[in-house]
Amino acid sequence: MIQVKIFYGKNDLRNFSYLVLDKKTGNSWVIDPYDEKPIVDYIKKESLTLAGILNTHQHWDHVRGNSALQSIFNCPVLSRESNKIQLDNDQMIKFVDTPGHTSDHVAFYWQKAEDVLGLFSGDTLFNSGVGNCHGGGNVEALYETTNRLKNLQDKVLLYPGHDYVLKNLLFAKSCEPENIAIDEALRIVRDADTEQGLEWSLGQEKKVNPFFRLNSQEIQQNILKGETIDERNLFIKLRSLRDNW
Repeated sequence: MIQVKIFYGKNDLRNFSYLVLDKKTGNSWVIDPYDEKPIVDYIKKESLTLAGILNTHQHWDHVRGNSALQSIFNCPVLSRESNKIQLDNDQMIKFVDTPGHTSDHVAFYWQKAEDVLGLFSGDTLFNSGVGNCHGGGNVEALYETTNRLKNLQDKVLLYPGHDYVLKNLLFAKSCEPENIAIDEALRIVRDADTEQGLEWSLGQEKKVNPFFRLNSQEIQQNILKGETIDERNLFIKLRSLRDNW
């Protein structure tokens, strides 16, 4: 049985790390380790084997725990050339190019055969937001990537690289104040311990994430104020507004 264990970084950047594990075999793979200590403690407590480390990109807060985990468990850091990792007979992690936040950013699909169950999105896609392009990124590439991810099935669960959900929802509300799905999401988030992660699907994201909702008339009216531009440039404008919000 494949499970996902979430680790919160307890830092100002509010990082998430993930351990994907097979309860049957005891094999596990860590994604974007920030703080190695709770990961080490959990692996030892559950008598797991760390089979490999996966990084969505090379920013320091996503690779910070790599060397310690390699030293303790003698496990490899798996590169993009790996393409996929077999978790059990019919489930896998698939590497997917997702440039934008950085040029070499990858995400990971958790798949059962061809069916995508989950998306480990790193700093490409967040709950109700997308990544910035400050550290070597390209906003036009991010637009293309976001459009591709938006086409995944509604049932796909999102596992982002950071807990930015509250601020992102407040920004979304400023863009689309009449969207009652954002009000409901804000109620849920304010009552939840978001450090434990949110079991949100892409279907929920499509209701509240302004970067998925470029065809919303309300967003277009509020952001463009009569200006006529295409969705690509609306995305770029939204990202710029979020940078300074």
